[in-house]
Amino acid sequence: MKDTLRQGLNHPAALWRIIGGAFSGPFLGVSLSLFALQHTSIGVASTLMALPPIFLLPIDYFYFKEKFGWGAIGGTGLAMTGVAILFLV
Repeated sequence: MKDTLRQGLNHPAALWRIIGGAFSGPFLGVSLSLFALQHTSIGVASTLMALPPIFLLPIDYFYFKEKFGWGAIGGTGLAMTGVAILFLV
């Protein structure tokens, strides 16, 4: 714990990136998803909140050169199908 804190204090640029990620991810993400649920139907909001895997798979493949199998693609498709069923009901 002390080493981690010491390294964070020695690298202020990295510390600010961590603080920014900690703020924008949980705080803004949850706040905006609750805002979306208040102002639209639950099917539309849950469909939009389920889109990150669709965007992240191509980024992982092209930018990070990460290989993934058909299981990742099938799981993403299955999750999107489940959300689409919620949208249709």
